[in-house]
Amino acid sequence: GFVVKGRSGNYTTAEDVLICTAWKKISQDASVGSDHGEHLLASIKEYFDEHNTSGHFRSSDTLCQRWST
Repeated sequence: GFVVKGRSGNYTTAEDVLICTAWKKISQDASVGSDHGEHLLASIKEYFDEHNTSGHFRSSDTLCQRWST
């Protein structure tokens, strides 16, 4: 896919919604549960990457920071 190098800037509304959707879907998965460890974050990152159409690359760290915001 398309990867933007350097800082990607602010998250779009669509990306914010996607983070929330990913967290909801992944946290309701019985095999993941509400674990807040690396497995949950990796699953959210995978879901986000598969569905993100913004063209911005978002690292696991920035997704985690955005979620905490």
